[in-house]
Amino acid sequence: MLINFKFKNFKTFKEETEFSFIKGQKRELSNHIIKFNNKYNLLPIKVVYGSNASGKTNLLLAFQVLKRSIIGKSIRFDKDDFVGLCPNFDSLKDYETPIEFELTFTIDENKYQYILSFINYYKSMESEIVIEKLLENDKIVFFRNKGKVKLSDDEDIINEHYKLLLEKNNMNLILEMLENNINKTDTFTKWYSNIDNKLCEKIFKYFLNMTTITDLEDFKINNYIKIENKDKLYEDKRINKLLNELKVGKEKLCFKSDENGVVNNFISYKSDVDNLHITAPINTVESKGTIKMIDLLYPIINSLENGSPIFIDELDASIHHEIIYNIIQTFGDPSVNKKGAQLVFTTHNPVYLNKNLLRRDEIVFIEKDKKGSHLNTLENYNLRNDEVYLKNYLNGNYTILPNFDLNHIIE
Repeated sequence: MLINFKFKNFKTFKEETEFSFIKGQKRELSNHIIKFNNKYNLLPIKVVYGSNASGKTNLLLAFQVLKRSIIGKSIRFDKDDFVGLCPNFDSLKDYETPIEFELTFTIDENKYQYILSFINYYKSMESEIVIEKLLENDKIVFFRNKGKVKLSDDEDIINEHYKLLLEKNNMNLILEMLENNINKTDTFTKWYSNIDNKLCEKIFKYFLNMTTITDLEDFKINNYIKIENKDKLYEDKRINKLLNELKVGKEKLCFKSDENGVVNNFISYKSDVDNLHITAPINTVESKGTIKMIDLLYPIINSLENGSPIFIDELDASIHHEIIYNIIQTFGDPSVNKKGAQLVFTTHNPVYLNKNLLRRDEIVFIEKDKKGSHLNTLENYNLRNDEVYLKNYLNGNYTILPNFDLNHIIE
């Protein structure tokens, strides 16, 4: 579960920004609380509002870049990504200020805090890790300052992570080996695996299960389905249950795969009446909203089954708000969300500003000024308990609404 995320100098977020999942002070929707070790009360949902270009997508991209750095075992970027990471700079010095990430999260009964800071050198188009640090239950596991590495001297950490290695080698020899072989762009899931592969695999798996969808149009279900038997059509009962719930027709949907068993964008409908199979591209027979629901069903189920976080930019694009209501209620229902999955999504639709649907600390606003993007939660406003969120939002009481007049452009 995610506890807290801090980041700095990333795209439109110049100043340190904190995106917390720790519940606030208000007593409301008590079922929307995930308890961890009787110490943390965490939130399962965050809904993010903001005008176009305010920084909503950049917030999700920060999670995506951090995830990619861990599972890719490196901070290497292609040229387009490299330039786009921090485009809002006034000078070269501003650009080459380190990008900083600090994520606090849980795996099983342990709390972890991972800190990563790196510089992008604009002229050479190269990157370098400046600081990398991992803590387990508030105790340092390792600390890296560029090429210099320090391992923990805590007895519990040593016994858990270094003991067998120390029995064969002394600490100085281990550090010398690391510093001679560490690459300036490699994250710990690569270099630290030589010391404690078990811990690396556990954290790697956590980030692998974390889903970040920053472009819903490009996201496809074939990321989640692989058919072992390529000679037969594959029918998923959950998909057809979804179609039945949406009342889109009586046909059953089946998938086809390519020669590698990966699902392509063709589907087959099976009619129960005449046992007829009709194969066609999915976008010729289903609406855009239905396709998006089919695409999203797997990552949402994956999140709930694994208790992992999922981030979706503009979740309700092409999808009816009542369906989004149900998705929110599912993540907020501990009888369904038994493993503490967390949902973060951005939207422009104010219909979710409902005190019976979301807590005040689950509603986030993003604004951008000359200094960059800034976050605020609805809880930070001095609201009465009978406040009508939707009405006051539309009146511009919580955040700056777009000031747009097409007539001026036409004139």
